[in-house]
Amino acid sequence: MNKIIGKPLDRVDGRLKVTGEAPYTADVPIENLTYGVIFQSAIASGKIIQIDTTAAAVAPGVIDIITYQQTPSLIKIPFFGPPQPQSTEKDHNIYYDGQHLGVVIAQTLEQAETAASRIKIIYEEAIPTVTMAHAEIFEPESIFLGMMPGKITRGNVESGKVKADVLVEQVYTTPIEHHNPLEPSATIAMWSGDNLTLYETTQGVSATQNRIASILNIPEENVRVISKYLGGGFGCKALLRSHTILAAIAARQVKRPVKVVLTRSQMYTACGHRSETQQQLTLGATKEGKLTVIEQIGTSLTSLFDDFAEPVGAATTMMYACANLEIKYRLGRINARHTNLYAWPRRSAGNVCLRNGNG
Repeated sequence: MNKIIGKPLDRVDGRLKVTGEAPYTADVPIENLTYGVIFQSAIASGKIIQIDTTAAAVAPGVIDIITYQQTPSLIKIPFFGPPQPQSTEKDHNIYYDGQHLGVVIAQTLEQAETAASRIKIIYEEAIPTVTMAHAEIFEPESIFLGMMPGKITRGNVESGKVKADVLVEQVYTTPIEHHNPLEPSATIAMWSGDNLTLYETTQGVSATQNRIASILNIPEENVRVISKYLGGGFGCKALLRSHTILAAIAARQVKRPVKVVLTRSQMYTACGHRSETQQQLTLGATKEGKLTVIEQIGTSLTSLFDDFAEPVGAATTMMYACANLEIKYRLGRINARHTNLYAWPRRSAGNVCLRNGNG
């Protein structure tokens, strides 16, 4: 170990990556391959009235079109955490802009893209909540699927303030942060009988295997996940995403391998983000510099359907010696897909919007 620590080391995959020789997921050569293009919501809040795939279905090269009505309830699937039975109830609601609504499968990528542009979606649009200023703030009992409490206390905060010779109270903010890895998220899904193979851009091979098996209701040993090289992840490839589920369902439906590669704009809407945060911090100390109190209230944003909070106080509980401490989390629900925030993509020409159903 002493021969390694503190010494410069070449990455095992470094030379292949910098010379362009490393084959990423989308580069894997597969015979009889088809191409899937995700189509998504162009509004941030509302309800789907109709998805018209007539023009897309007769476009050259189109093999099949799968909509959310033919899949598990994607919006209800927890993308991390313990497996659980999935709801078969179809959800027509739009919770965020860029919400995946289905996939077009065609012989070539260009044919799939053309067909996807011909899909017409009619919505009943509602006014979305997209900022912290307009979000309804609440204090969760727990965060991270119950793995962390929503409030951590030791000692007595008020007593610590009284003992302080110096008291500093300040509010700090951090902006939205996106991952933007060099390699976009991608999946190649292929079936052999009841066995599924996924070439996948994932930071968690076993987690992907576990979650996809649960969602598709097949034995875990029937799923093989392969990720040879990863062109950056930063967390956005840590969890199973809906494009992987759609690729697997599409490959089973058309009985051929299906490749789905997200566009750069889709990476902003479908692969998570770090929420903006507001942190109210109170520090008290003696003249000798000993901390008497730490109070931290962290507010972040989550989706309409989960309670994911940025754990801004996690390090505070471990890093500083202080007898009186309180960490509290607050959440605001907005129309965004957590765990990430999304830049709102432009509405495509094929999407028709009925505002409040009145045109």
